[in-house]
Amino acid sequence: MKCPKCGAWNTAYLPKCTRCGAPLEENIQKQQLSWEEGMHKKKPSLQVVQFDPEDETPAVAPAAADDAFDPDELDRAELTDELEELKARRKAGSRRIAEMKDQAGRVRRSLAQAQVVRPVPEASDRPAYDGDSVVIRRRQQARQAQYAENLSEDHPQDSGHDGYGYFGDPSEPPLTYVNDDETDAPVYYDGYTPDSGDQGALTDEEYMPRRIQSRAAREDTYEALATGQRKKNRAAKVVLTLSLVLLCCALVGVGGILAARHFVLSQGMQVRQDNETNIVVTETTVDGMPAHTLTIYGKENATVYLREMSSTYVIADGKVEVTVPDYMWYDTESSTYATEVETDTMDVTITPFIRYSQEGDQYQLDPVKFTVDVPLSPIYLLKPTTLRAEVGVSIYEVSINVQKGSTVIIDGTNVSTLIRETGNVSKNVSVLPVGDNTISISVKSKYCRENKMEVTLYRAPQEIPLELNATVLVEWNYEPITNEKYNAASEEDRATMQRPSISGTTLPGATITVEFPHENLEVDPVTGSFSFNPLFSMLGDNDVVIRASYEGKEDSVITHTVYYMPNADIYTRRAWDLDSQYTDLINYINIRKGTIYTGTGTVERIISTTPQMAIMNIGNDTFEKLVMIENSSKTTWEVGTKYKIYGDAYGLYDNMPRLTVRYTYLTE
Repeated sequence: MKCPKCGAWNTAYLPKCTRCGAPLEENIQKQQLSWEEGMHKKKPSLQVVQFDPEDETPAVAPAAADDAFDPDELDRAELTDELEELKARRKAGSRRIAEMKDQAGRVRRSLAQAQVVRPVPEASDRPAYDGDSVVIRRRQQARQAQYAENLSEDHPQDSGHDGYGYFGDPSEPPLTYVNDDETDAPVYYDGYTPDSGDQGALTDEEYMPRRIQSRAAREDTYEALATGQRKKNRAAKVVLTLSLVLLCCALVGVGGILAARHFVLSQGMQVRQDNETNIVVTETTVDGMPAHTLTIYGKENATVYLREMSSTYVIADGKVEVTVPDYMWYDTESSTYATEVETDTMDVTITPFIRYSQEGDQYQLDPVKFTVDVPLSPIYLLKPTTLRAEVGVSIYEVSINVQKGSTVIIDGTNVSTLIRETGNVSKNVSVLPVGDNTISISVKSKYCRENKMEVTLYRAPQEIPLELNATVLVEWNYEPITNEKYNAASEEDRATMQRPSISGTTLPGATITVEFPHENLEVDPVTGSFSFNPLFSMLGDNDVVIRASYEGKEDSVITHTVYYMPNADIYTRRAWDLDSQYTDLINYINIRKGTIYTGTGTVERIISTTPQMAIMNIGNDTFEKLVMIENSSKTTWEVGTKYKIYGDAYGLYDNMPRLTVRYTYLTE
């Protein structure tokens, strides 16, 4: 039918044009029936199925009216493409059907030409078993010979060789193929079906003759295949045999090892400690002191003897551990087998012996050698500050800091009982005006080797004798009293007053000059004795310089140091509040040096122990005020403890005020 729109011709039954998609009204009116028209006008609806995860029953939502499918709204070009695709698929289907028909015809012809294979009874006159391949060939040859004989009787003209060949003996007449209708066709199946893996199995090429092969070529091929198969099977057998032999040898070896191990363990021996004992040395600590641990591995219940330690140990669970502090080798006060040394390190040798049973012999093992460090007893020189100092006094106080519990000897005198809580200890020594005066110091701390030191005090020779009394004061703990105050006081008050005094002797007739604030200087020209009252104003060490002069002689000078520290009652009354004066102290530290302050705070950390220095926070949780404090009191500070301190300003330390604390009180 011709399209009224584009003029293209279409098949009569098509409702629309294949080119432009325009409807063919005449075909629609002719072909459509009433029920078809209803179906054509009905628009299918689109339904969406939703599934509730809690319920397996699907919930079907009704389709909206706007989602209905309208066939009239189809794209005409798309419809034309679909029709062309359908035509191509129809041509491809026709071609495929033709190919399948041709293949079925070839299969049918092949089945019609196939030879008949059927079993025959076994012959009773077969020779003894010679193998599957030999039996099969003999059976085939016999059947082929029988068939050739029958064929020559029925067809004498075909008894000659036709060039196609067969499997039998070359001396036998060749075979000729016959039709499938012949009842005397050769039998190639005799009821025996060898597996594909058997050596006697034949391939299709060996079992069935092919017309395309000549007799000689076929026989050469069969002979080569048979020989290769036999060689391959023989090689496989050899490989399999060798593998089995090696596997058996491995199993026997493993069994022997297990049996030997069981025997050794049954005798109570350690496998890795058969003939010797293994000793491992590791470094460790005991109570904070360096030590070495000897781990001895050996036979269970064996006895180990260490000769240098005169100690015996028993091995349990295959080992024994012996920990020896290092000081046991050099500290003669702590160990009976220690050796006194004077070097920084010490080489230690331990000779172990082992006995495997009570009745057995004792064997010496290889010596164990290692090196230990030998610490030196600490000495901190406080006064003088250097090993050589120039002094002008006949009595000088030598002060050092050591560990508590140490043995201290200064200038031949044992002063161990005078060690303070802070570790400070001192002794007054005589210094003669002869130049160098050598003062020996010896300190032996616990777990350390002895430390020796020599301090040289130089005192220049004097032309004018000048000496201070042996009982001259070196420390003053009372408030100085001036002459005005002393003269204004009553007799009773004068009796209770404490006034410092320094006295000594010189050449009679010499003049005494005191280069220090003082009062009441008195000199006896006959005896040369003198005395005066110093006026201390600076806390701590005060150097009092005394000079003796005589006509025609060089002056003699003595510098005597007195430590001035008022008692707590006097000292604490002069203290300023450190919390309120914290910023002012930092800004004017040079002016405020020596000023006494008091504050309450918690020690946060210790900076050093000799002398003890710490950081204290006198502030609160919102604003901290850190102070660097040096301990010159009789209380040892502890971290995290709250104290009330009294001290005098010394300077700054890392933008913090630094105080020398004279008195410490524990607060709750």
